[in-house]
Amino acid sequence: MPDSETEKLGFAEYLEFDMEKARKDIVEFVKNEVIKFRKDGVVFGLSGGLDSSTVAYLCVEALGKDKVYGLILPDRDTNPQNTDDGMNLAKSLGIPHEKIVISPFLKELGAYNVISKEKASDREALEQMAAHNSIITEGELPSTEHFNPTATVGASSLSAKDFMAVGGAKTHVRMTVLYFHATLKNYLLVGTDDRSELNLGVYDRYGDGACDISILSHLYKTQIKQLAKHIGVPDHIVNKTSSADLFGMGMPNERLIGLSYLKLDDILCGIRKTGLSDEDIASMAEVKPSIVKSVRKGLEDAAFVASLPVSLPSL
Repeated sequence: MPDSETEKLGFAEYLEFDMEKARKDIVEFVKNEVIKFRKDGVVFGLSGGLDSSTVAYLCVEALGKDKVYGLILPDRDTNPQNTDDGMNLAKSLGIPHEKIVISPFLKELGAYNVISKEKASDREALEQMAAHNSIITEGELPSTEHFNPTATVGASSLSAKDFMAVGGAKTHVRMTVLYFHATLKNYLLVGTDDRSELNLGVYDRYGDGACDISILSHLYKTQIKQLAKHIGVPDHIVNKTSSADLFGMGMPNERLIGLSYLKLDDILCGIRKTGLSDEDIASMAEVKPSIVKSVRKGLEDAAFVASLPVSLPSL
């Protein structure tokens, strides 16, 4: 069992980090990788959210505003406020940027025939779907057994497999656009993934998880929030609810995960750093032991997906 002092602290001391050192390390890393790969700059998707805005600030510091290119890639179901935030941030930083609406690509693909605008806006049905198929569950069911791709919820009969297919299509189209421009400009594509979501496999490895370099994936979401404040990212973005912004006008990622970032980061930190039992971690994070078990299963599932594709052994 943890001693009484550690128990009082929870996991706060384990999540503490030197923000100024983190900033300097990331800036130096970006500079060096651009040189190593013989590129002329960097490009990234600028969603108007915490992670991408933090990436923008750090890349500008590393390379200067003229070698940083931000792409804002909304579609039919994107929250307009997020698009405005991305555009305004790019303008405030003075970086070259462009808004490319990806709706025509998705329409041609047939994605909007699978999920109509009405279904994509049905927040109640989306919330139910997220709760039913979240990565982390309060019960004893591990995440992969919990997911039911044939489930439908709400009056609009929103299907989990349709949700996954169309959501995946959106991230894949975004990444196609990003790599197209990265190649045209001879730029590195910078990822906007964070350690919290990456550990649970929230990102699609061929979609929003695809990149040339990843500069925030060593930091938990709660740490990125602190770093963003430290480097001057606007408060309204730092405090904004994180969302992949695929459906429901910015449905929170915490709904899809099934746990708040504060609790998730505590549990992940407990698993990765302390070697404590699930019961001890649950006590310190103030959650049920079944939640810790579910997070462990999420880590295993994410590791398996990261190992794909499966292939035959060498002859």
